[in-house]
Amino acid sequence: MSEHANDTDYALQVKRLEKVVTRLKALTQKYRQAEVVQQALFRISELAASAQNMDQIYLSVHRIIGQLMSAKNFYICLYTESRDSFLFPYFVDQYDDARMVNEVPAAALMRGMTGYILRSGEPMLCTKDNIEELVKAGEVNFLGSLPVDWLGVPLIANDTLIGAMVVQSYEEEVRYRDEDLELLMFVSQHVVNALERFRHREYLEQEVAKRTAELQQTNEELRGEIIEREKAERQNAVLYSISDLTNTAEDMQTFYRHLHVEVSKLVQADNFYIALLTENRQQVYFPYYADESGFQARQRSLQKGLTEYVLRTRKPAFIDGKTRDDLIARGDVVLSETRGKLAHQWLGSPLMMDGKIFGVIATQTYRDDRPYQREDLELLNFVAHHVSVAIERRRAAEQLAKANSFLEKRIAERTEELVEEIERRKDIEARLYHDAHHDNLTGLPNRAMFTERVNQALTRQKRATKENFALLFVDLDRFKNINDTLGHSAGDQFLLEVSRRIHSAIREPDFLARLGGDEFVILLEPIKHVDDAKDVAARIIEVMKSPFVLEGQEHFSGASIGIATCRGGDDTTDRLLRDADAAMYEAKNLGRGRYVVFDETIRSGLVDALNQEAALRCAQTQKDFRIWQQPVLNLDSNEVLGYEILVRWQRGKNIVLPGEFIGIAERSGAIIEIDHWVLSESCQLLASVRKKGVKALPMHLNMCVQHLLRPRHINKLMSIVDEAKVPANLIVLEFDEESLQQEDPRRVLSSLRRLKEFGFRLALDDFGRGTGPLHFLYNYPFDIIKLDSRFVGQVARKERARAMVRHIVTLCTELNIDLFAEGIEQEEQRAYLQELGVKVGQGNLLREPAPIDVKALAKTTKNLSASLSSEQR
Repeated sequence: MSEHANDTDYALQVKRLEKVVTRLKALTQKYRQAEVVQQALFRISELAASAQNMDQIYLSVHRIIGQLMSAKNFYICLYTESRDSFLFPYFVDQYDDARMVNEVPAAALMRGMTGYILRSGEPMLCTKDNIEELVKAGEVNFLGSLPVDWLGVPLIANDTLIGAMVVQSYEEEVRYRDEDLELLMFVSQHVVNALERFRHREYLEQEVAKRTAELQQTNEELRGEIIEREKAERQNAVLYSISDLTNTAEDMQTFYRHLHVEVSKLVQADNFYIALLTENRQQVYFPYYADESGFQARQRSLQKGLTEYVLRTRKPAFIDGKTRDDLIARGDVVLSETRGKLAHQWLGSPLMMDGKIFGVIATQTYRDDRPYQREDLELLNFVAHHVSVAIERRRAAEQLAKANSFLEKRIAERTEELVEEIERRKDIEARLYHDAHHDNLTGLPNRAMFTERVNQALTRQKRATKENFALLFVDLDRFKNINDTLGHSAGDQFLLEVSRRIHSAIREPDFLARLGGDEFVILLEPIKHVDDAKDVAARIIEVMKSPFVLEGQEHFSGASIGIATCRGGDDTTDRLLRDADAAMYEAKNLGRGRYVVFDETIRSGLVDALNQEAALRCAQTQKDFRIWQQPVLNLDSNEVLGYEILVRWQRGKNIVLPGEFIGIAERSGAIIEIDHWVLSESCQLLASVRKKGVKALPMHLNMCVQHLLRPRHINKLMSIVDEAKVPANLIVLEFDEESLQQEDPRRVLSSLRRLKEFGFRLALDDFGRGTGPLHFLYNYPFDIIKLDSRFVGQVARKERARAMVRHIVTLCTELNIDLFAEGIEQEEQRAYLQELGVKVGQGNLLREPAPIDVKALAKTTKNLSASLSSEQR
């Protein structure tokens, strides 16, 4: 009896526990559903801030609702602004086409199921039978395919019905419940809120754009007024400077040179001269003559030149080609055999004093892209009157100065002998001390004096440990390019200007020195924190960004700065200089134009880089390097059109990719030999394929831009191809866009033209990685433009990238330039590129890089040739 009772109690407890478990499972499922709904609502709320356009919002809403219920068939309809029709901004259906419902009149839609809930303003869940009953009762005229279940809710914003949101199912296995209707109704309000916030954001953006446009127009008007005022101020300033020149110029040549500078501020005067009559007024001479062609006019008897024409007419003249021809035809002007280059346009104005003409001021241009205007002649004529006065005053002042100089010379000769020996000795002593401690060019302290100052700072550091100091190591960017292009004289002027700018950026107690070349060092003492050194470095970088005017042209440089701080009284000058130098090179590696504070990671990085460079220098080109290939294909037919030749470093058992050693090879100079080897190997491959009687395909080779900077490098590339006896047009030389931008464009363009004339095909690689300058397309002889892989990667994600590719395709088509895409990794990227008009590409999606197989290469080429011949037949 007792055992039976115990069994009964046990069974009852089990049943109660089973009920508890069942309730707990139901609660767990309910909480999970609630959490999913909460996350969905949160994502809907975020859409207004994160979405770029309304289409993205609708697509995201569809995806979110699809996570809450089956929503394969989903659409949203909205009233138009006039409320006489409906738009379907989003429509996805298994059977019905979205084009059928692009815009529907309100009267027609109101008779359908969507219109039914819009009329009632209530959500509705209808089965197929319910819909047929409503149709039979005349309540609705059903539009489209008949679903199994139809679930629709109205969209209400600010108590106004703005549209409806509907999901429907055509499958018996997918049915909706009342809970789905409640959930969709709950979600709909959040969708409306998101839509309204996005619309409000668009409205605000439009208002901002409108206000910005108004402000820009006002700004342009103000700029016009400012330009006119600045023009008047500039004229006054020039006239004042010309007047002041009579008192400040050391001699007449200096006077004329500065006069040229001042006139250039008002009128384009690259080619400028002053002609004066001799005292007997039978000849004309040219005390100042600046001409870009190098021509120098000499004193001559009066003839029938343009200068004499102004002297005869006593009026300013604007002479272009037609006017000159008319003057020649009338006999007023005769072209002399000893004349210089004929100018495109010539401006001349008479120099007169007291009604008597005594000379001509003239400027001319040989270029048709910068023509003179009539107002330029008016300005020149306006300036000519003040120049006449200044010249006469200067002549009188110079004659007076000569007389005074003669008297002073006679007096000085009497006293000079007495003090000459003493002064000479003092000068020698001072010069010896100065030369021993200062740089000859800039006059800055040199390494010896700088080392003394750092040693003194270290000594003070031992006594006052709370005070600290830092060293800045400054290296100039593009100095070698400026020095090689413009010559050492311009390089010296550049260094002088650099020293002046750096001195203006440092603090008063700081100590600036030049170690040599383009290296400057600064002792910052004292500093309270390393941020003090960073501030000074930032100021130096900023002042170096301004252009340098050298030989009448603007050139840009920059500064890379390394910072090392004192670690204590036991520190050394050598250690500080070494660490600052290392930090400076790290700044250069990071992109130049920045500063880096030295730390131990830099030291370890330097050790690794030195080891890598040492290994690279020991590497044997024929033995330790391998060439791989990646096919270049037609995106439509997958036809192989060529191969890009890739270099790999076989370092022991490891294959080192170019990204890990090309930079080191460029800095060490080993890249030239590597490129020669790759070109030679490629020529041998082409020769072997041609010997098999197969048509060879072009080979694309990545070349370092250093080849374009020396004629001997260009000659070497051509000699390699000549020795291999392969057609140069089978070699495509690729040059990187960013590297080309860092070099002298004139030298680069000249070298590219030589390579083009020899027969090489030329490609601009990685186009779009930097600014994508269009002058490379217009002015440089490139046959191929290769879109950068990172740029290609954005095509599938960004409409802006697709628009840019579309424009580049059009531009390349008009310029007869082939456009390739590299780095194609996804089928979506390939589809977009084909749609945009890109026909040729390469990438891991099409073919991955692989070692060169001459037999396979010849076989592929042979098959391709056979295929082409078959197509031609």
